[in-house]
Amino acid sequence: MFQKLKNYLWHLPRTVFWQSFYCFPQKSLTLIGVTGTDGKTSTCNLIYQILTEAHLKTKSITTLNSPGLHTTSNFSSKTFFQLLRQYQKEGITHVICEVTSHALDQFRYFGCHFEVGVITNISHEHLDYHHSMTNYVLAKSRLFSQSKYKILNADDSYFSELKKLLKGNLSTYSIKNPSDFQAKNITITPDSLSFVLNKQLYTSDSPYKYQIYNLLAAISLTQKLKINPDTIIASVRHFPETKGRRETVKNNLRLNCIVDFAHTPNALYETLTSLKNIYSHGKLICLFGATGGRDKSKRPIMGKIVSENCDIAIVTADDTRTESVEDINQQIISGFSPLKLKQKKFFYHNIFNRQDAFSLAVKIANPGDTIVACGKGHETSILHGKTEYPWSETEAFNSAFRAHSQNV
Repeated sequence: MFQKLKNYLWHLPRTVFWQSFYCFPQKSLTLIGVTGTDGKTSTCNLIYQILTEAHLKTKSITTLNSPGLHTTSNFSSKTFFQLLRQYQKEGITHVICEVTSHALDQFRYFGCHFEVGVITNISHEHLDYHHSMTNYVLAKSRLFSQSKYKILNADDSYFSELKKLLKGNLSTYSIKNPSDFQAKNITITPDSLSFVLNKQLYTSDSPYKYQIYNLLAAISLTQKLKINPDTIIASVRHFPETKGRRETVKNNLRLNCIVDFAHTPNALYETLTSLKNIYSHGKLICLFGATGGRDKSKRPIMGKIVSENCDIAIVTADDTRTESVEDINQQIISGFSPLKLKQKKFFYHNIFNRQDAFSLAVKIANPGDTIVACGKGHETSILHGKTEYPWSETEAFNSAFRAHSQNV
């Protein structure tokens, strides 16, 4: 109740004030909204790449290009409309917005009309704020009440629930279920993937199956914008590199080292299952933790997923905030599969210091093994207590490589 009052009495008036202060810049821009639990940034980057190739003057507001923000969840209405005003002055015509459930719930996009709104997926996340999946779905659906065209993932577990809330101009995409944009004849190799969509072949140099959903979202959206089909086909051949998303860290130890932002149960599952298929030889080692002061209910679920899809887990600190890393890690560990542990098909280490966790991962890995560091991705700091410390996942890997070389 307090949050609802705050939304109406604080956030909504602020949004109205700032869009008025900046002379309603959204009215002269074509806004594109991308929401979902996972895949928002990757989908935004794909759309940006396609629109840029189509020679449209485009900007993108995402987690990665919002300086100082770990997530667009805390992107203020002042900053948003200030940016739109700046883009308007620069002659930008299209703006792609990574839209979070927090921002929608807090009316930070009030007064904005999106030409197209697309959702990637909905899964367990942010229940510390929304309290139930029903509230979470309702918050996400607000994007579509402000969108001319609405595009949904027909394979998503909340598709039917979301569809009931929407009216008019609805399109769908999928792999499994029938839809307007259904990928068929999928082929995946260690270096690429391809699929047929409405009798047209699409190829991409990303080997991750779950990226097909991001590709479908971007393709269906840009088709709604009437982008030349040949431009779309050419644009998606190279999947845009996104810092902290399936980012490979090179080394001389013959290890497959990857940094990934996966920090939800669904994202962990998709990342780990894809890596198992790509790197089928050698052990899969997952280094991960969970953020403090956030949804505690997802922690054992994440533990269960990791234990069922990895050979070794190294549970360590993420942004602990004011919680103890010992408590957070224990909640993760409580979800580990008892059967996998009993059968000794899965092992874990509980390492409180994240750099120490990287060092241990590199130490116990053998040539051909895969280490994936999940949770922090592109972020440049780690939050313990109320203090932000400089942090880099790639540098943590490199420090571990150097330490390992000195000890050999």
